[in-house]
Amino acid sequence: KTHPDTLRTMNNMANTHQRLKDFAKAEEMYRLALDGYEKSLGNKHEDTKRCARNLAIFLETLGTRKEDLRKVLDDYPHLERIRLIWHY
Repeated sequence: KTHPDTLRTMNNMANTHQRLKDFAKAEEMYRLALDGYEKSLGNKHEDTKRCARNLAIFLETLGTRKEDLRKVLDDYPHLERIRLIWHY
């Protein structure tokens, strides 16, 4: 599960699960996709950053996972803008 096309599909599936309100599956798919991106492309690659952003937005939307959100924001400094907007 490290081919970029597979990871992109997983990220898209996570988005679909989120829209369907299947939050457990959405989070699982976002995390699997992010883990795959980190392993195959590294955390500085734009696709990895995009997936981290999607996970951060998802966690912020849930509103109950602040510690998980803080970890994603800490792991991806480019998301600092989001941290300032969300006041974390």
